[in-house]
Amino acid sequence: MPQVFPFRALLPSPGLEMEVSASTHVDSVEKQLHIVQSNPRTYLHVVKPHLKFNEPKNPEKHFPYSGQVIEKFIAEKIMVQDNKDSLYVYCQVNLESNEQYLGLICNVAAKDYYGGKIKVHENTLTEKENQLIDHIKACGAIGEPVLLTHFKDKRIDALLEETFNKQNPDIDFTDEINRRHLIFKVSSASRISVFQNAYSRLKDFYIADGHHRSAASAGYYKREGNENGHYLAFLVPANHLHIDSFYRAFKSDTSFNEYAFIEQLKSDFDVVASKKAVVPKKAKQFGLYTSEGWYRLKFKKKLKQANAVQELDVSILEDYVFDSILHVKDSKTDTQLAYIKGGVPISVIETAVKKGVHDLVFTVYPCDIEQVFRIADEGLIMPPKSTYIEPKLRTGLTVQLVG
Repeated sequence: MPQVFPFRALLPSPGLEMEVSASTHVDSVEKQLHIVQSNPRTYLHVVKPHLKFNEPKNPEKHFPYSGQVIEKFIAEKIMVQDNKDSLYVYCQVNLESNEQYLGLICNVAAKDYYGGKIKVHENTLTEKENQLIDHIKACGAIGEPVLLTHFKDKRIDALLEETFNKQNPDIDFTDEINRRHLIFKVSSASRISVFQNAYSRLKDFYIADGHHRSAASAGYYKREGNENGHYLAFLVPANHLHIDSFYRAFKSDTSFNEYAFIEQLKSDFDVVASKKAVVPKKAKQFGLYTSEGWYRLKFKKKLKQANAVQELDVSILEDYVFDSILHVKDSKTDTQLAYIKGGVPISVIETAVKKGVHDLVFTVYPCDIEQVFRIADEGLIMPPKSTYIEPKLRTGLTVQLVG
């Protein structure tokens, strides 16, 4: 069974949480560049050191700077390492939607990753993985937990909620996108043991977000010859996650015949024009927006002997639209494809098509976490950008020192 371990987190000094930590999943590169140029205390200096120099990433030049920044932050007490091994119950609250995400920041074992107890559903790029390993080596730190999930467990839910309800937070602040962050330290040996026993009953952990970071964190210890290495993770029960889809956008490299495209779609889909925007409410249904307006699509074929990946709505689009009609053979590399986070305002989609940024956009119903579990259990790989999973963590809020 996979295990969880306490560690001594490097945390922003009290009152500096907003100034130090950064929202790399939300902020544009332009905004990150502005933050780096204007804020000497941001952890972006560690994870995006090339921004300090305002030039393309050069690991040999920039990664040593990351290590210097960590040393400076510690020397100047911008960040302070806890003096006791702890587990960290973490809660993120979206104050606009009132959605709450509750889980455990901890260490997990590299051997569990290599032993298949931490399951994957995406491939990683070797070059990116190696570059992340080099960065960990250069700065001696892992700055953002890998987001892991697991099947719902009543005992774990009770432990998390009890800590949240009965203990005062050690960290509590609201960030620039109206997300509240609360961290509760669990430092007593007896309490840590209770948590470890609860998690030891689980069969597997599943990567929800951060496949490259997980591969690189485990790979760092493998490269160092440390079979017992542990790395930073945020474990969130499946019932505390939110899964959204990525919409699919297409812009032809040549010319796009919309009429012919719609007619070709009709062989595999029921296609009906709609006066209103179409955001699907169930699986196997899609919205389509083109310069002529909205269409409602329903997949009408029955998939025979399909595996868990082939049954995904994004796979149906890949197989029956992008491959067979639009001749996109590799959705990972084809520049005609773009991905838009589900839930964006409809006006954003319509404006992009009207301005010619895209020829068309498909809206997609999100898959559920059980599909992700099935795919990982079967050793299969999901298409690119199959899920947008929240919560997204701030880099530099809980840091693990390594080496």
